[in-house]
Amino acid sequence: MNTDALGEALPLAHARAPQPGEAAPLIQALSAPLTSGPSAALGERLRLRVAASHAAQAGLLTRRRPQSAAAQSWGAGLRAWPLREQSWVVELDPLAVLSLAQPGDNALELLVLAGQGQFGTDADAQALRASHHLLLTESQAPLLQAGATGLRLYLRRHGPQGPFRAPQQAQVQAPQAWQPLRPGVEICPLHAEGQAISLLARLDSGGRVPAHPHGVDEECLMVEGELFLGDLLLREGEYQFAPAGSQHGELFADAPCLLFFHGAIDAAAIDNPYRQAQGWPPL
Repeated sequence: MNTDALGEALPLAHARAPQPGEAAPLIQALSAPLTSGPSAALGERLRLRVAASHAAQAGLLTRRRPQSAAAQSWGAGLRAWPLREQSWVVELDPLAVLSLAQPGDNALELLVLAGQGQFGTDADAQALRASHHLLLTESQAPLLQAGATGLRLYLRRHGPQGPFRAPQQAQVQAPQAWQPLRPGVEICPLHAEGQAISLLARLDSGGRVPAHPHGVDEECLMVEGELFLGDLLLREGEYQFAPAGSQHGELFADAPCLLFFHGAIDAAAIDNPYRQAQGWPPL
């Protein structure tokens, strides 16, 4: 008998693998092409569903884990990740200072995503906490300073066409006026001009918003948790831009989540009888 260096028997050159047992017909059936019958119909429906999902997402811009990409340096202790042409996620190290002032009368919109800090000079400084919303004039924007734990912001520069115009003085909004949109969904309006509104949306586990079109450009940034936008799962820290004329499938939360939204609230998303039953006027 031939053996190897450890004394183990070598396999015979003419040895054959054992014949397949009773599982062979099942394995052959699973590996065969789906050409007819219920399995073929199911496969075709699945293929069409995947194609429709891809087509629905084709016009949307989705930023997956934007902070996993290389950051732009905006100065000492400052990093930024672009979301779209004029919007970023910005991080400040502890006690770092961000200056946003520059020539121009555009509006700057900020949302505190995490951490704490302050803006303005020592004499009139105002504290910043998570979910605080700011609207500033570009040329008059005060300094922002992170606190001891740092600061993470969403920042958008509104151009000459808006939709938000530069305010006469800085506007700071803390989330407090929550109101029902529909069962399992609450909103906190932050600022609105014309059709455009920025708001926070809070969905309970099982909360749903029906499929709806977009009459204006829409931005969604997941602040906490995750949310299904049709077939797409948007996770914490991720961003999606949906241009006017596009559509979203049903929104569904399988666990509580918090979303920042900028766009227009479509009528399909509103349950006015439910709002009125809760003591709120129709939207």
